[in-house]
Amino acid sequence: MVTEETPPTELVADKYQLTRLLGRGGMGSVWEGVHASLGTRVAVKFIEAEHASSNEARQRFVNEAHAAARLNSKHVVQVYDHGVGSDGCPYIVMEFLDGEPLDARLDRERVLPPEQVISLVTQVCRALARAHEQGIVHRDLKPENVFLVWDAEDQRDLVKVVDFGIAKFLDKNAQTSSSTRTGSVLGTPYYMSPEQARGLRTVDQRSDLWSLGVIVYRSVVGELPFVGEAIGDLLVKICTIDPPPPSSINPALPRGFDDWVARALNREPDGRFQSASELVTALAAAFGVAPGVSSGEAPMIRLSNPSLPDVSAGFPAQTVTEFTQNTAPEQGAKRGPLLWVAGAAALLTLAGVGVFAMSRTGVAKSEPPAEPLAGAGLSAAVDPPAVTPAPPDPPGAETPAPSAEPAVPTPSAEPAAPTKPAAPTKAQPVKTTPKVTKVVQPAPEPKAPPKATPKPPPANTGRDIGY
Repeated sequence: MVTEETPPTELVADKYQLTRLLGRGGMGSVWEGVHASLGTRVAVKFIEAEHASSNEARQRFVNEAHAAARLNSKHVVQVYDHGVGSDGCPYIVMEFLDGEPLDARLDRERVLPPEQVISLVTQVCRALARAHEQGIVHRDLKPENVFLVWDAEDQRDLVKVVDFGIAKFLDKNAQTSSSTRTGSVLGTPYYMSPEQARGLRTVDQRSDLWSLGVIVYRSVVGELPFVGEAIGDLLVKICTIDPPPPSSINPALPRGFDDWVARALNREPDGRFQSASELVTALAAAFGVAPGVSSGEAPMIRLSNPSLPDVSAGFPAQTVTEFTQNTAPEQGAKRGPLLWVAGAAALLTLAGVGVFAMSRTGVAKSEPPAEPLAGAGLSAAVDPPAVTPAPPDPPGAETPAPSAEPAVPTPSAEPAAPTKPAAPTKAQPVKTTPKVTKVVQPAPEPKAPPKATPKPPPANTGRDIGY
């Protein structure tokens, strides 16, 4: 049994060496220790000598160890071991917390910014939600039991809820007893709920939410909602009167916070917030702050499917290309525009040749003397018997005009015309367009005959399409 401030030399449980006294309370003391072989820092809690023989004190000690061990939360102090020493004194070995309790910070700063309060309350609510899911009611939630550890990695305060010594287990199958006699008052009076103050056995998780409401009131307003000259006077006020609206003490506080306090500290459990998550969500809304977000604390983003990429990070351009294109379609996509350009060039060329031919026909009719000469020169290379009588009789050039219509099967010659523009498929559509404009104009007419002389049609067609 450890009663002196000087650490004993004997190992606790044959593996923990005590190094210094951290503090004493009404029921026991807490020491800093180190694991003899691993070197891990721990905190070891003992019951004071005068309470070591009390069955109730021992049972609370066991409750604290079991409650903390059942809650797998980073916001609840972790219990590593517990047992009874060689001197018959129970002990609990817990994780070592390097920081300060909330009451020390409130004593120093008196009032905390709403954003900081919301951040701390969010973490406390995570611990309470886990405890309430396990059927555990803390019943002694107060600033002294909200420990703040500075997290150097996340650069923010990490909240640890401690001391489940008087916790109530709502689960009847729990391996520990939590029996409380009707009329017995457990807890710290300033933070007791009305049902706790009356010593009722119907205390449930909503009692913890009341206590948390008092902590928030004290942190934001700088004062306690209920005070009294004696414990009896204080308990009567808790059970009979409403707390002062926060804005009546600090007019700068929003009226929404007044409404939040009125519900959090409602004397009837059914009129309060029914869950820890509901409480913190409403508190954040009262101040217009997102839950769990404050200066130095970034909001947490979770993916519904961990296998998917993180949408919060931008995709690189290469990744987008890989998702939207494949290699084979890319090659086809390059051929497609070339084929369309070649086809369009061929169609434009055919249309230009046809337009030019029509314009040339009109010119031939307007100048009758020129056509017999052109016809004579062309027919000499193709059909000599039919051309010899044509030169002496110019008017006869109009008579073969009807035969020009049947002879127009020479459109068979027009498919040959596309072969000339089809060859320059590599050329851009811009180069084919000027040809069309030149064809429409009659100005380049003198240059045409020398280019088309290799493949002339019969002279009796009456149409000059040998350009």
